[in-house]
Amino acid sequence: MLDLNEIEILQVALAHERQARIFYERLARRQGDTPAGDLFHFLAAEEEGHIRKLSAMHGIPAYEAGWEEKYLPYMIDLDRLAWEEGVEAGGAEGPDAQRKGLSVARKAESHAVAFYHQASKSVEDDRMRNLLAGLEDEERIHLAKIDAFLKDL
Repeated sequence: MLDLNEIEILQVALAHERQARIFYERLARRQGDTPAGDLFHFLAAEEEGHIRKLSAMHGIPAYEAGWEEKYLPYMIDLDRLAWEEGVEAGGAEGPDAQRKGLSVARKAESHAVAFYHQASKSVEDDRMRNLLAGLEDEERIHLAKIDAFLKDL
């Protein structure tokens, strides 16, 4: 069980989705007009959609996604993962860069699935529970897309 109330869960989710969107946008730019670039563009757009859904839930402004420090224990550090995988600016190119970027994306999506699953079990409000469960399902779809792409690399 998460030690967060509903507003705090929304804030953590917003911060995570914002970080993921920025990360995917960066990888999309790096991969350019390639199938991997298209996948990262898709993932970035999906995260933007999640931000809108989460912001609308209780009128939480998207700018609150910047309140990350308080919620760091609940978040995944995509920049650190990218550094560990060697996906830094100007790093590897071609299929190796795609594989590494997708590996980080897979970890991010897996983390989101686990967070949304746990969060949906922690809230009492049915609308909130349904939103979080729906986001968990969407993150599972993202995982499937990433896995399919990795399989074809």
